[in-house]
Amino acid sequence: MSSVPAPARKIPAAGIPGAKPFASLLSISNAPRLGPQPNSLDNAVSCATHWVRMSDGRRADAMWLEAGAMMQKLVSRPEWVRYLRKIRVDRGLLVGREWFEVTRVRDPVGLPAGDYLNVIFVAHYTRAVIFETVSLAPGGTGWLPVGYVIRPVQREIPFVQ
Repeated sequence: MSSVPAPARKIPAAGIPGAKPFASLLSISNAPRLGPQPNSLDNAVSCATHWVRMSDGRRADAMWLEAGAMMQKLVSRPEWVRYLRKIRVDRGLLVGREWFEVTRVRDPVGLPAGDYLNVIFVAHYTRAVIFETVSLAPGGTGWLPVGYVIRPVQREIPFVQ
């Protein structure tokens, strides 16, 4: 028996045939690195939830202080306090709230151009069911509230033929 080594065989590269120039693009080492995502949808809902809870606690001053500079330039602190008092009248006690929808808004009227999010909640009070919309702008460390609007939930009217 001879101890002649077997001829070396070329092992085919894994992946797509003929894709050698792109092999580095397909490797795991170039996969995106996920870390903290300050402007994620989860953080948007969390930020908006925090903001509406401050509204429940009648903490208009704290809401204004946590708002983005954009909102603070548009609405003075005393105006914000008056606005919140006005919209909270005659709803009764909060029974429950759940987030309903998150929508993207591009270049809204009256605000600097860009992408914003509206987090919409359905809130059940003893005397009203309302939609609460918290508008958010992206910031360097996460979402910044820039608006809060409520409107009644319209009851569906049955179609009569």
